[in-house]
Amino acid sequence: MIRAILRVSWLNLRRDRVALALTFLLPVAFFSVFALVFGGMDRDAARDIEAALVVEEETPGAVRMRELLISERGLRLVTARATGEPLTRVEALDLIQRGRVDAAIVIPERFSARFAFRSETPPEILLYTNSANPFAEPIAKGLLQAAALELGFESMSRLTGQTAPISPDGLIRVRVESTLEREGKRPSVAFFAAGIGVMFLLFAVSGRSAILIEERESGVLTRLLSSQLTMGQLLFGRWLFLVILGFCQVTVMFVWASIAFDLDLWSPMHLMGFLIMTAASAAAAAGLGLLLATACRSRAQLNGVSSVLILVMSAIGGSMFPRFLMPDSLQRLGLLTFNAWALDGYQKVFWYDARLDDLALEVGVLLSLTALFLAAARKVANRWQEI
Repeated sequence: MIRAILRVSWLNLRRDRVALALTFLLPVAFFSVFALVFGGMDRDAARDIEAALVVEEETPGAVRMRELLISERGLRLVTARATGEPLTRVEALDLIQRGRVDAAIVIPERFSARFAFRSETPPEILLYTNSANPFAEPIAKGLLQAAALELGFESMSRLTGQTAPISPDGLIRVRVESTLEREGKRPSVAFFAAGIGVMFLLFAVSGRSAILIEERESGVLTRLLSSQLTMGQLLFGRWLFLVILGFCQVTVMFVWASIAFDLDLWSPMHLMGFLIMTAASAAAAAGLGLLLATACRSRAQLNGVSSVLILVMSAIGGSMFPRFLMPDSLQRLGLLTFNAWALDGYQKVFWYDARLDDLALEVGVLLSLTALFLAAARKVANRWQEI
């Protein structure tokens, strides 16, 4: 009897070839994604720090410092506007405020004079940081000291017998200022609330969309379509329910974050930005869930396909691990996922205090994905009526 039970179980599994394949492919696919994401951290594949560079005096020492910083590995510098004119300090700070760069480096006036070893005060460079990337400050400070050391050796070779005044922190003093810090701002809480919320939003809508498969298998779908209800109306109704469910789920997550972890949710701009991003994210997630449910032939297939897709999208898209720490190739790949656009929008709202019109790109992409998913789900569902 045990042999017969084993044979029947194997035949049932083998009959659903997609579920059979996913049984073995799911762990391999998920492992491969994490190997790509984390494996790049032990090589030179980690993302460079993007920084704006401002030189406030065109003296030989300051110009040479700029050249050394440009040649440093690990730094990608923005030194000029689109018109080719050098950046000003105000423009560099604006780039940080809009999330375009991780830091701004300012070489102030009198830098060359102090570096010429005629002053007891070590030369100073200003470093403005974006605390949303906690690695920007230590990496930028290290690269600044490395460039200053090379500049110091070059200067000493021309000034034999001179010695450079060295501060306790290095050859130069790096004064760090954060442009985005303020009391009550919790970037890590906002990031994890958005990341986890979006990931479980996908799981929730894919799980609830399985009702379409159950209705088809039980014959309820045939009876529904024999009435005045059309397939388009049925899908839209299911999609609308999933949108409302997903919106409520993410809202609970953020309300809890505001109560338990002091996330600033209730300021007018944050609340409006949150509502817009959550509505767009829930709409796209519901569309994806509907597409998966119409494309899969059985609940086992849906469970396997949705698990692989959601976990891979969450890993690459930033729900599990910040995208700014990934290699550049994976960051570009992450833009193909629903998660990346949703998380970028939430980060704009809660960290960069973006205006509502600044969310146009993220909301536009999510709504476009919603339309694409719904159109594809409707087309795939046509085959049900043909069978």
